[in-house]
Amino acid sequence: MKIIRSIVKAIDAISETSAKIIIWLVMLLTVVIGYEIFSRYVLNQPTKWSFDLSYMIGGTFFLLGEAWTLKKKHHVRIDILYNRFSPKTKALVDAVLYLVFFFPLWGGLFYALLPYVAFSWEIGERSMQGYWQPIIYPFKTVMPIGVGLLVLQGFAEFLRNIVFVCNGGEIR
Repeated sequence: MKIIRSIVKAIDAISETSAKIIIWLVMLLTVVIGYEIFSRYVLNQPTKWSFDLSYMIGGTFFLLGEAWTLKKKHHVRIDILYNRFSPKTKALVDAVLYLVFFFPLWGGLFYALLPYVAFSWEIGERSMQGYWQPIIYPFKTVMPIGVGLLVLQGFAEFLRNIVFVCNGGEIR
């Protein structure tokens, strides 16, 4: 039990730390968009790079924030029946759904992303969205990292539910 508690706390700490780091991406995104607005409407000189940088920063923020969102239980849930369950039944349902849906889906996506990202690095892929065509492979690398962090946090949540079902006590 002590080992499980340590594992869950370590994974939670990873999610919290990544959230504290990526929160600064919101500030960076605000600066990029603010500069574009100023440059476009005040200086009458729109930037070539703001669109690409905006979706890369926003996508990175979204992808790396999934694990923290799961930890905080802020993902969307359909609560028609779930709210009527006892806490132990909720934990059991969550544990089963992690095994049946969460891990196969996100684990499969993680597995599928690895060759996709490797190929992007191999060819030195560039974005075709904007006309300055920035390199895109660093951004694509964020995809499996974000999914990996989400799967890791999912493992912590699964363990948390199993412990609750077996012992009736929560891991905090």
